[in-house]
Amino acid sequence: MQVATGPAWAAGVRAEVVNAAKAYLGTPYRLAYGWTCGRAAVDCECLNRHAIWDGTYAATGRGLQLNYWLQGQINQGRRTTSPRPGDLIFWDTDPHDGIRYGGDLDHTGVYVGNNRAIDANAYYGYVKYDSITLGGTEPDPIFVDVLTPNGY
Repeated sequence: MQVATGPAWAAGVRAEVVNAAKAYLGTPYRLAYGWTCGRAAVDCECLNRHAIWDGTYAATGRGLQLNYWLQGQINQGRRTTSPRPGDLIFWDTDPHDGIRYGGDLDHTGVYVGNNRAIDANAYYGYVKYDSITLGGTEPDPIFVDVLTPNGY
């Protein structure tokens, strides 16, 4: 069996990840620890896990399982300064926790293009579109490509 590869195939995988994230818009926020999150309510790491798994599975029949922990998700990919739809975005929302991009109160979402992300936002209580700066409050996000390094 020959596996599809190349830019068009990769763009299709990324589009499916974005579509999977969009499917969660409006879903209630619920903090979950470890592998306990479901699909009826999600936190930010859980949203990433579902969007990446659902999107890669829809596109290829082979889902990519992300780590349940924010730092573990960062470590599964490579940082990029040229984000593409389907990349993950991370914000350091608690600069006083002493753990840059890995503290308990840090935040993540799925980059969807045009300087927008989809995130499970505890402040608003549901999954929503956000700017890549969270409305200007987080001007220094990092982007992580978990798709390319994992064969998608």
